[in-house]
Amino acid sequence: MEDDVEFWRLEIVIAKTGYSKTEIYRRMKEGAFPRSHSYADGTAKRFWLSTEVRAWQNEILSRSGGT
Repeated sequence: MEDDVEFWRLEIVIAKTGYSKTEIYRRMKEGAFPRSHSYADGTAKRFWLSTEVRAWQNEILSRSGGT
């Protein structure tokens, strides 16, 4: 069964990756981390799609030989 897509706020992304806010944004700028998305209501709040972060994690694992 496929994972349901969740909208993760920064605090969740930090907890799931172990990266700091600064590191997440640095890697995003370098193109080495999934980009955040904005809500359609025009607020400044940002989120990441859980599926994109999990795909990034799986890519890291596959490159490192992990499972």
